[in-house]
Amino acid sequence: MSEALPAALASPAARVVIIGPGLMGGSLAKALRTVAGFAGRIHAVIKSVDERAAVQKATYTEKRPGQKSKRPKLVDACSSELGPAVDGADLVLVATPPQTIPEIFRALAEQLPPQTIVTEIASVKGDIAALGNALFGHRYVGSHPLVGSEQQGFQAAKGSLFRGARCVLTPMDKGDDQTLAFLRRFWSALGCEVLEMSPEEHDARLAKTSHLPHLLAYAYMAFLGESDAAALTSLGGGGLRDFSRIAASDPVLWREILQENRHYLHAGLSRFRAVLDDLDKALLDDNPLVLEDILVHGQAARAQFQFPPLLKT
Repeated sequence: MSEALPAALASPAARVVIIGPGLMGGSLAKALRTVAGFAGRIHAVIKSVDERAAVQKATYTEKRPGQKSKRPKLVDACSSELGPAVDGADLVLVATPPQTIPEIFRALAEQLPPQTIVTEIASVKGDIAALGNALFGHRYVGSHPLVGSEQQGFQAAKGSLFRGARCVLTPMDKGDDQTLAFLRRFWSALGCEVLEMSPEEHDARLAKTSHLPHLLAYAYMAFLGESDAAALTSLGGGGLRDFSRIAASDPVLWREILQENRHYLHAGLSRFRAVLDDLDKALLDDNPLVLEDILVHGQAARAQFQFPPLLKT
């Protein structure tokens, strides 16, 4: 069961700033309103004029039949500049692609009130976590909700995205306890199960469970595209659809993620290549025992994973 929001966010005067309300940032705003019951102010910061207009128009509850009052707005203010947005903020959450975060962090460091907590939801922590700690000290802890979609942009945002998901917090040291407690309650209030690990451990593990699967899905679909695509496109069944779903994600975003985590990703890719070599040899040698052994081990490994539930939206 979800916890209540942190005490600092319980007041109608509380202020949350979301920088980059695309799929993830927009879903955060919607979850704050509909799942966590946040009654404070949400200020969105977004550069695109068109997306800013869409966010400004968005509402978070449906008007009931016969109801004459206007539907509540999702955000209270939306701007392209950090200064007015972060003034008086209790929490600033950066939901932009990883390579844009250092510039945003440096701009925030010049304008942020001293009491404001800072987090981001990048899929790779490494340099981002080190910079956040250097600039904001114990007010910063990285977050990574293990959710997403192949869809893109604010129009794909949904308040239920975090229900039943896991969120990894990546503290740098023991001095982050107060910020950790705040963010634990924050993510729990959105419906997440919260885990903790160091930024290095996060990047090493996510290279195997998220980044390498995305790389392989993209690579395999590129391979099919270079094969006889005209003859293959009508033969895609449910298995190929499920396997390749993540290859419909934003290639620019994933190029950044893969590049940022390239060292851990290279290590995982090297080990996986050895498994492919074993499979190739088993096929060439017509060795069904080795082939089946690898398949059995793969099935058994999958059975050990505790995947989040598939929720109806």
